[in-house]
Amino acid sequence: MKFINQEKSSFSIEITPLIDIVFLLVIFFVVTSKVGDSQFLSLDLPKTESFNTNLVEINNEISITSTGNVYINGIVFNIDNMNDIEDAIFRLDNSSGSIVLSAEASSLHVWIVGIMDILNTYGFNEVQIRTIEK
Repeated sequence: MKFINQEKSSFSIEITPLIDIVFLLVIFFVVTSKVGDSQFLSLDLPKTESFNTNLVEINNEISITSTGNVYINGIVFNIDNMNDIEDAIFRLDNSSGSIVLSAEASSLHVWIVGIMDILNTYGFNEVQIRTIEK
């Protein structure tokens, strides 16, 4: 006669396939999720009128062209003659400490930064930068 074994049999669940399925689902959702413009905010920035009002009061203007010409209050200099440009900036009226620096969009940044460094050296505290479109 066969007796029923009263010992409890151990019941276990294999979780290895479950982990594999979870990782596959994570990879699927990462690959199929949309990464794009939805993560950026569109902001309506306020308009300012301070640039226009201060621009009328300033009588010093430096313009840089893409060909390397620098116009300081209408007088033309070549960008290669930085000593002449520095002398012309030194002779500018610095009573207001303000100046307008205009540059064509295709002019080199090295020229603009170099002139801004000279302006800082001679005490021009307020430099308004404009981009000249062709």
